[in-house]
Amino acid sequence: MKTVRLYIKKDCHLCEDAEMILDAVATRVPFAVQVVDVERDPVLLKLFGGHVPVVDFGNGTRLYWPFMPDDVLEALDGTAGVVGGAAPGQAIKGPVVGGRTRDVVILVDKLLYHLAKHWVLFVGFFIGLYAGLPFLAPILMANGYAAPANLIYSAYQFACHQLPSRSYFIFGQQVAYCHRDAAIYVTLFVATILFAFVRHRIKPLPWQGYVAFIAPMAVDGVTQLFGLRTSNWQLRTITGVLFGLGSAWLALPYLEEAFQDVRQSVNDKLHLE
Repeated sequence: MKTVRLYIKKDCHLCEDAEMILDAVATRVPFAVQVVDVERDPVLLKLFGGHVPVVDFGNGTRLYWPFMPDDVLEALDGTAGVVGGAAPGQAIKGPVVGGRTRDVVILVDKLLYHLAKHWVLFVGFFIGLYAGLPFLAPILMANGYAAPANLIYSAYQFACHQLPSRSYFIFGQQVAYCHRDAAIYVTLFVATILFAFVRHRIKPLPWQGYVAFIAPMAVDGVTQLFGLRTSNWQLRTITGVLFGLGSAWLALPYLEEAFQDVRQSVNDKLHLE
């Protein structure tokens, strides 16, 4: 006897209606119905969770709700299958979920889980890399490694004016970005590291507070741009630190909330904790 699978979820009245339709058709054309709760399988939940009830007739033929007894009969006869773009109530042919697909989906979910759990480490690494390379450039240049040093200078010239009068020097060689950029990105890196220890307790900075953190840099930069005054390295550094600190305080808690949602969602399916 042929067996078809009915994918359902708990507390789904449409799933109950679908089962009644299948039972009614089975009195005319005998077949067995295997009811599968997709919430018990992370792969099936990802594939069918938003579409239940779904009937799988085998050989890649599926019927999505809404459907009627005649649709079930046609699917059983194999005459209603189409490839993609099926309208509601039509059978649709597609690849059957195999072991390899299942393994790939679970692997992706596990990678997302670990990213969500350790996102501060990943973000801190890339911010630290971006913040640190400009300081490596003058060290390389001072030790005769001009080619890699120039590569760093060239890469950062798209993000910074690199004016010598507004940049730090190490061993007599210019850092690859200016005072203000150095202050911003080093502060972001340090703030990210510190955030790892308080990530569950700190709340996002209100936008009014963020304005207070970035206003000094805006005033310092705009007044110098229009020739109203001349800034100095101390002001550029202090205002850059404030901007970096405010940006970290604003963004990092929101990232923590978002990644916690991802972590919880994956854990609910795979029970990794």
